[in-house]
Amino acid sequence: MNVDIFSRVEILSKVSIFEHTSPEVITDIANAMQEATIKPEEAIFKKGDKGHEMYLIVEGAVRIHDGAYVFAVLRQGQVFGEYTLLEPDSGARSASATAIVKTRLLTLGQEVFYKLMSDRLEVMKGILSVLIKRSRRQNYFEEKMNEQSQELQRQRDLINHEKEKSEKLLLNILPADIAEELKMFGKAEVKSYELASVLFTDVKGFTNSSALLTPQEVVQNLEAFFTAFDEIINKYKLEKIKTIGDAYMCAGGLPTPNQSNPIEITLAALEMQRYTYQLREDAIAKGLPPWELRIGINSGSLIAGVIGKNKFAYDIWGDTVNTASRMESSGEVNQINISGATYELIKDFFECEYRGKVNAKGKGEIDMYFVHGIKAELSENLEGIEPNFEFRERLKFMSRT
Repeated sequence: MNVDIFSRVEILSKVSIFEHTSPEVITDIANAMQEATIKPEEAIFKKGDKGHEMYLIVEGAVRIHDGAYVFAVLRQGQVFGEYTLLEPDSGARSASATAIVKTRLLTLGQEVFYKLMSDRLEVMKGILSVLIKRSRRQNYFEEKMNEQSQELQRQRDLINHEKEKSEKLLLNILPADIAEELKMFGKAEVKSYELASVLFTDVKGFTNSSALLTPQEVVQNLEAFFTAFDEIINKYKLEKIKTIGDAYMCAGGLPTPNQSNPIEITLAALEMQRYTYQLREDAIAKGLPPWELRIGINSGSLIAGVIGKNKFAYDIWGDTVNTASRMESSGEVNQINISGATYELIKDFFECEYRGKVNAKGKGEIDMYFVHGIKAELSENLEGIEPNFEFRERLKFMSRT
């Protein structure tokens, strides 16, 4: 149904760009306009370098967009331009402007429009006002897009930060190689090691001192104690296995095999022993029972890995592990007790005292030795405490073999 001239004038008079236009001019524009109808979602507008038509929406709505980004939705009584209305069967599928529902339009060619408007400045003022509003609207949407982009980047940064925290936590629980294997395959194979060294410690005096302290103080002291041990074993590239109450367990030669682990674990044991001596004097000064340390070490073959599906923990198994535990329980406080197997591997580096064959629970009689320090000629200032250059060079050679 055609829109009669009176209806056209009424529609045009409500359009913002014509709010200062005289009835005479609006009537001239109404007479020059043509009618068109477009179907819902029909893409029949094409934006060119210069628009060819001005469109007035009589009924329906048109979406102005660039791909998926919608700049504006125009409805009844609104005007838009800078587009060419193509024939539906032309094959053009430009998505610059589409009808949302069945939409009726009044169109006016720009040449006709400019001819009518050439001497009517009041209309040009209205057009400029609309263009300014449209520019502001576009700037608003661009600002919103920038805000969304910044929020997405913030979310990405947050996800990356949480991922780094998870990675760090996983590496605190498992060796790096095992953690990577779990992430890639969902499980880690149990592996055999021909030569590894296992160290156990036990604290004498822990129970007595615990009776004189609050539970919080006990936990704080034990945490400081084991944190110092963690730093020591990291220095010698050993792997912490677990703590059980006041007992500490670590191993060398895994998950990356090496031949130098008996030397490195003995150096760590000597350093743990010196650290415990320092704490002893502080405890005595405070009137508390001093903590004294028993350390046991054994070397040999074992298996290691992660078993189970929940609460993953890296662990080690085998007779070497059991014998290392017996070295600790068969030792003496303030001594590092090693098996004959470990002695044969470290005797060229450390001063050791043969204890003879000592009965170990469940193991029978085993050759045992106390380690007293580094051999004088392989230590700094012949003190038997810090390895000298020759010691380090020998150790470096063993690490490569």
